[in-house]
Amino acid sequence: MSIHAKEIMYVLEKIGYFPKTVRDYENKISVCWDETNDVNSGNIRRETKYPVVEGYEMIYSGPHFYVANPLYKTPQEICIKHHQYDIIDLTMIDEVYSARTNYVPIGVTAGYGSTIKGFQKRGKQAEGERAVEDWLEYYKLGFRKMLSQSGERTLNGSILPPKSAHVNGVISIVFREEKDLVEFSGLTSSVVFDFFIKTVGKSNLYDVTIKSLPIGIRPLPLKYLNSRTLLLNCVGSYYSKLWKNHWQEEFKQDSWSKNDSRLKSFNSLTEEWKWEIPLRNWFERRQALVEIDVITAMALGLTLEELILIYNVQFPVLQQNEDDTWYDQKGNIVFTVSKGLTGVGLDRKEWEQIKEMKSGETYEHTIEKSELYNGKNVTYYPPFDKCDRVEDYKQAWAHFEKIFEE
Repeated sequence: MSIHAKEIMYVLEKIGYFPKTVRDYENKISVCWDETNDVNSGNIRRETKYPVVEGYEMIYSGPHFYVANPLYKTPQEICIKHHQYDIIDLTMIDEVYSARTNYVPIGVTAGYGSTIKGFQKRGKQAEGERAVEDWLEYYKLGFRKMLSQSGERTLNGSILPPKSAHVNGVISIVFREEKDLVEFSGLTSSVVFDFFIKTVGKSNLYDVTIKSLPIGIRPLPLKYLNSRTLLLNCVGSYYSKLWKNHWQEEFKQDSWSKNDSRLKSFNSLTEEWKWEIPLRNWFERRQALVEIDVITAMALGLTLEELILIYNVQFPVLQQNEDDTWYDQKGNIVFTVSKGLTGVGLDRKEWEQIKEMKSGETYEHTIEKSELYNGKNVTYYPPFDKCDRVEDYKQAWAHFEKIFEE
């Protein structure tokens, strides 16, 4: 680290000198329900079940989501230990799918939605009994409160849907203006913001740190940031309103920085949300995050060399996982060493037997290490390949540099 100390300081200065931060925007930050006190007080109870989302039953815990993925894991039927979760395959779910919850609220009556207060209403709406909006009705950007300095990623956040809440293993932010939530979600999905959080060195994420983060990038990079942020987060019909609220016809003219059949075309997007719109295979979701890294770095005034430095110095686990995660021609992960994706793809012994398969062949695998998908068959399509994040950064940088110059 000492070799690069000077260069790292330059990066921190650029982030620190960004003219606006979350503190400049009207927002509310909350840890919502306390896993101990609110159970003891009779506000929530411990129960693992598939929730009625419209009935406010979905209460998020930290393992539920990951970077820009609100449907990352679901608790197993019996979930009393931290590892009793299954990875959700976004290609296998229907549009109304929800993960199980480990907590449900008690006493959900007609007025339950107003139990947690949001922002003061404006204009004529500010008069009368319902002068304050209901926090539960907002889209929220939730982060895991505990910061894993040694994990693949330290800053883990995604957009949570209306009518949902969370326990205090999560800290969330809502903005007066929903467009600011979408922007901040995109920015905090980048390794640039993750790097900044790593340098803070804290074990937990607090509101003071969130409020210190930059926001308010220029409109041109913002457009490309937003399209990818929405495509990553809007994975179910509970996000249809968010998608429509921030739809731009220009999304259809967007393009990826690399040509690959596993990346869906932007010109197929529509204003009305449908199941086919979000990014569902692992390959295209990774590519969107790579491009978010580049867009964020450019928007904050960093150089390509500084982005690569951040990645090489501060993300050893991500590098390790990138170097041994293999995809098939449909975008599925066939094999990965990532500890965060236990149960995804094949184990090493089976992988070693098939990794040299040729185009035109197929391999059928029966899932055994997932309670959620146990017994289901998955077909993999060779040839199999892996990605090079640094090379993808270079390619994406050239792509967006040309767009932003024009």
